[in-house]
Amino acid sequence: MNETEEGTVQATAAPGVEGSGATVEEATAQALAELGAQRDDVVVEVLTRGGARPVPGEYLSSSAAKVRVSRIDEHTARGRALLAALLEQMEIPARVSVRRGTSPRAGEAEAPMILEVSGDDLGLLIGWRGETLRALQTTVNLMMGDEQSDVQGRRLILDVERYRARREDQVRELAQRLADRVKASGERYTLDPMHAYERRIIHLTLQDDTGVRTESSGHEPARRVVIHPTGPAQGGLPSRPERGRNRW
Repeated sequence: MNETEEGTVQATAAPGVEGSGATVEEATAQALAELGAQRDDVVVEVLTRGGARPVPGEYLSSSAAKVRVSRIDEHTARGRALLAALLEQMEIPARVSVRRGTSPRAGEAEAPMILEVSGDDLGLLIGWRGETLRALQTTVNLMMGDEQSDVQGRRLILDVERYRARREDQVRELAQRLADRVKASGERYTLDPMHAYERRIIHLTLQDDTGVRTESSGHEPARRVVIHPTGPAQGGLPSRPERGRNRW
């Protein structure tokens, strides 16, 4: 496996200040005060959303909202400003915020920061199966001078209205479903060509499944994932799918 795009599989701890409160807003305000920072200068990770507001005079219960607030590094802040300026030049009204991914990329100790674009009618920025989003991400990194950078963690990740996050969930579900089918049938399954970050999600999702192994084969843009069984058929195979067709 040699996929390089960012995938999100498991939570990774990040440095910062934690805050607690009856609501996420109160917890964030507490952490910001302790950190001495403004909301636009930080990324907020919600650890727990909490429950009902406690009765006055009582201690916060285990259902209290908890957040971790971390300062945005200078590189990410510069990328956010550049992306915001680029969208303004494109006359696309949108807000650019920052969130942290949930797993590190290969060779990195921490999960990457992700530039999140939000607004109304932003489908144009996503394009068919995310093609425009990937092009925009490449453009921003080229303008930052980091597309070919050897410095780990410098390449920026973009998302629009959490499209990438939803897509990752879909790919993980597909991986689990096809792994079950491969184990039941005892036959390998070859997926349709996928982008690098989607192939990486497949590999990461199934890396701990001892019943299957994965590999990437072919060359771009027709590179695809093959899921192999590691043992005999287990039976219980449901209706047979059309070979080579991804079920999204």
